[in-house]
Amino acid sequence: MRPDDIHHFLITLDPTTEKTEVREFGTGYHAAISAYGKAERADWGGHLDIVLISSDSLATIEKTHSSYV
Repeated sequence: MRPDDIHHFLITLDPTTEKTEVREFGTGYHAAISAYGKAERADWGGHLDIVLISSDSLATIEKTHSSYV
């Protein structure tokens, strides 16, 4: 897989409500890292599960990280 094929997904899971938000950044690595940092800083109480996952597609993440999406 070439680096141009890697897409970045910021996934936020609220375990209390079981609500998941997925933001796709395409191949925009720097934008994804920035958004990840902002999300972590905004979660003052540490109540959310916030992960940044890179993959070829959301479908792959759904298979490999099904607890998040």
